[in-house]
Amino acid sequence: MKQGNNSTTELDTGMSEENLQIPAITLEEINFQTLAEDAPVTLWLTDIHGNIIFTNNQYKNFIGREKVERLGGKAWFNALHPDDRDYCLTVFKDAFETYKPFTMEYRLRRRDGEYRHFIDHGEPYIDGHGRFSGFVGSSTDITEQKLSEDELKKSHQELTQYNYEMNLINQLNSYLQVCRSVDETYPIVSYYAEQIFPDCTGALYLFNDKKTLVESMTTWGITDDIKSAPVIAPDDCWSLRQGKEHTTLDNDGRLRCKHVGDGISTYICEPIIAQGEMLGMLHIEFNAAKHKVGEEKTYYVESRKRLVKITADNLALSLVSLKLKEALQSQSVRDPLTYLFNRRFMEESLEREIHRCARAQHGLGLILSDIDHFKKFNDEYGHDAGDIVLVEYANLLKAHFRSSDVICRYGGEEFIIILPDIDKENLIKRAELLCHEISSLELLYQNKALPPITASFGVAYLHNTLIEKADIIKAADIALYEAKNNGRDQIVVPTTEFVDI
Repeated sequence: MKQGNNSTTELDTGMSEENLQIPAITLEEINFQTLAEDAPVTLWLTDIHGNIIFTNNQYKNFIGREKVERLGGKAWFNALHPDDRDYCLTVFKDAFETYKPFTMEYRLRRRDGEYRHFIDHGEPYIDGHGRFSGFVGSSTDITEQKLSEDELKKSHQELTQYNYEMNLINQLNSYLQVCRSVDETYPIVSYYAEQIFPDCTGALYLFNDKKTLVESMTTWGITDDIKSAPVIAPDDCWSLRQGKEHTTLDNDGRLRCKHVGDGISTYICEPIIAQGEMLGMLHIEFNAAKHKVGEEKTYYVESRKRLVKITADNLALSLVSLKLKEALQSQSVRDPLTYLFNRRFMEESLEREIHRCARAQHGLGLILSDIDHFKKFNDEYGHDAGDIVLVEYANLLKAHFRSSDVICRYGGEEFIIILPDIDKENLIKRAELLCHEISSLELLYQNKALPPITASFGVAYLHNTLIEKADIIKAADIALYEAKNNGRDQIVVPTTEFVDI
């Protein structure tokens, strides 16, 4: 805007001040000015050329009287927010070219330096002869309304984000509920954590069986940049020590967990606790937080704390349920003394492997072993010493065979080993090596050495043939009986019409 002579104000619409003539103020205009001077809103009046011929006290008090007197019409343009200037000039020019009412919103700097939101309404002014004589309009401060709208918009965005996050957590829970083991949860947790915590790097830590270490079971985000160690001692994490969430917001290392290295300033460690038992910890590193400062960073991290807590609590419930399920399942399929699989599990596994190997045309081996003279050993040294023999022999079997092999205590001193995907030659070699190794076992009872033991073995082999599980067990049992009759401490491989050896 530009200040004209006689204290009138000219709208800066691109027309030079030199080419504009200050019009005579009519009686109607004088009456308008008299009524509008002390109105509670900003009122203004222009002529047909865009010259502002009147603004009331409300405008002068807002901009600052000294500034209005010094800059004239330029005071308004100077007070406009730089991002709104082109828009306002475009609206004005269009209005004066079309003589149509207009509305526009903009930000105007108050005399104290604060920008306020305004909305202007302009109406074409028609004189008594029906001629266009300019625009009459008002400027209303809508800052509070805009703030309310912004708060409402922000609340709506937060609610939308919350619903999105809760939907992801519900999806995570639906998968966790159908997992059959704790190990099966790790890729699921990684997949959903990456969506729940975008722009973050994180890890799920769980205690080992002895509760001496906490190990990273899965990670997500930019895993190459994760600053937390893969294996940590419980005392190295403040959240595990205190049993509650621990957060750092800056690079001050005095409250940083020992397991977190340099280079990360903002992270959360949230313990995973269920039924009073500490299961592990959820670790989240906020990569995006490094671009935030002050209250913005604090608000960002505080909003994430709630989400980390909800996620950790849901993980805790699922993990403790799965651990209980695994424990109960293990008790139902494991021998309590040797912790080998029991007879029930052996029968289920053998039937499954017979069908699988038949479909794949792979070999399947079965070794049935019996510790020699075990009853006599028990009678001479006692059942406790006999239990030590059984446990040590079970440990030898675990070390001797592959992880894919199924090792079972068949009953008493008898053991069965199922060996999928093996050829006849390797099956016999493994049985012979085991027969040799058992006599080398060092057995101690009450700090005294027990005599060495031996075992007899019956070996059966199946290839590309579908038979009943009882038949292959019977074949191995006949071979074992023959080994015992032949003097024990040896292996025997039977020949039958359905077992290829």
